[in-house]
Amino acid sequence: MKKILILGFAVLTIILIYSCDTTETPPPDYTYSISSVWWSDSLDANNDGYFSFKRLNFNVHLAEDVARTVYARVYYKRFDASGFTFYAFSEDQKVIGKNGDNFFDVAIGSPNKELSRGVYDFKIEVYEKDSERIEAVPDSAENLILFGNKFEESNEDKDFSMTVWWSDSLDKDEDGYWRAATLNINADVNDSGTREMNAKVFYKEEQAAEYTLYDEIDNFTISGNDSSDAVALTVGDPNEELEYGLYDFRVELYETGSGLLVDFVDQALPALNDVGFETEDDDLFFYSIDKVWWSDSLDLDGDGYTQFRKINFDVNVDKDYQRTIYAKVYARPPDSSDYEMYDSTANFMIYGSNANDSYSVPVGLINEPLDSAKYDFLISIFEAGVDTFVEASRSAFVDSVMALQKFETAQQDSL
Repeated sequence: MKKILILGFAVLTIILIYSCDTTETPPPDYTYSISSVWWSDSLDANNDGYFSFKRLNFNVHLAEDVARTVYARVYYKRFDASGFTFYAFSEDQKVIGKNGDNFFDVAIGSPNKELSRGVYDFKIEVYEKDSERIEAVPDSAENLILFGNKFEESNEDKDFSMTVWWSDSLDKDEDGYWRAATLNINADVNDSGTREMNAKVFYKEEQAAEYTLYDEIDNFTISGNDSSDAVALTVGDPNEELEYGLYDFRVELYETGSGLLVDFVDQALPALNDVGFETEDDDLFFYSIDKVWWSDSLDLDGDGYTQFRKINFDVNVDKDYQRTIYAKVYARPPDSSDYEMYDSTANFMIYGSNANDSYSVPVGLINEPLDSAKYDFLISIFEAGVDTFVEASRSAFVDSVMALQKFETAQQDSL
């Protein structure tokens, strides 16, 4: 009997140990709160008090010094209905603890479901990702903001809309950051007749919370869905330049004289999200002629005057990019104060400060012969297809190897 009791006790002990080892630890219960709730971006184009769109914003706080990924569920009901119905999820977002600000928003209206004309109440619930436990809801004071909100569908609200796109972007160094680009705005309205409109263009750095007004386009006329009434604004030169970085943009549309916001588009639109801009100085290539030398001299009579030589030069650019350029070589005889163009080269390629991409121009013999004299030389560099701006120059004034170079014709060089 004693053996049976000892055996039973041993079995029970093993079961208890196994049970303890396999018990799952419950997830930590962190302290969340919704510190504030507010509406923004309200659209009521016909000014009847019923909105076709609003953005529901809320600020989630996490007390502990941790970072967690959370999301929100938003519910709605008509004010006289008995229960709430699910409306939409917010995006998942990593929230930072120590009661820092973590801003969320959910669109009420397009691209989510539009609400038919009526008065609605809303409810917010915050969840950790992959959890069904409610972590936070607004307090009673914030709940007041969520009650008695009037909505209607956009087709009952004049239904303004905008299409935006970029054109004429200028990116000389081809790094994906524009020094300037044109933002085109085509506004439409779903009723007949014409409307006088104003547009405001805002921008912010990628990580910033608030937009800054960039410029306004005032008093332009739109008509129905006519695409020919589009307007445009240049961002960057000749307007305010934006420092190197990624920017989000926002366009707001108003009826002239009313001050009433009737439509907007912002960084939720890919064309307005993370757009690269930089200043003109950041977008320029700086060229230099870092070395000039002569080679392949032909001087049959040995008098130091050559009937033929090659002038060689190494052109570099301050960024590790491949660039297509061409050169103009000028010569100045001793009895002249002006340089005269001697040759213009074909296009050739350079890469950064690579020393193996030098170029040469023949002087004399197979090119135009030079009468017996001492010549000064000048080399100017141009980008391919651009002959109005000299990118770099080197002359006899700064380089003795280009000064007082002795040349003569083939006939003058006879033995």
